[in-house]
Amino acid sequence: MTSMLNTTRLVSLPICLAAMLLCGCGSSMLSGRTQALDRNASRPYPIEMEKQPSLPIHVQRNVTKISMTNTSARAFGASTIWLNGRYSREIEGFAVGQTLTLPLGEFTDEFGQHFRGGGFFATENPDPMVMAEIETEGEIIGLVVVGDFYE
Repeated sequence: MTSMLNTTRLVSLPICLAAMLLCGCGSSMLSGRTQALDRNASRPYPIEMEKQPSLPIHVQRNVTKISMTNTSARAFGASTIWLNGRYSREIEGFAVGQTLTLPLGEFTDEFGQHFRGGGFFATENPDPMVMAEIETEGEIIGLVVVGDFYE
């Protein structure tokens, strides 16, 4: 009987050590994932910023990207495009008459999560696009969402 107890102890000791080692590795992998998300994170939506009426800049979604055409009389320098008051992406500029095409996967929120654009290989349902804005020179200006085609 004592030899069976000694055998059980000898077998269970390496199993316990392996389990502790795996738990330690798992937690370090999770912290690495958090750091990766933090690197991709944008800043929070600036709710305190002054909002302006919408301009005739049309934003149309086509599955995994958006296209927008500046049909206003105003050119923009370096700005930030906001989707749904959560996801953002910086742009270098937006001239009068210019059309920008931006992949939805490049829009991130303050937690580093990407806008889910959908597409053929998507494993989750796509995020709907219900609002688009441009942040520039201390103000947020509404844009006109004319289509949200993600199916």
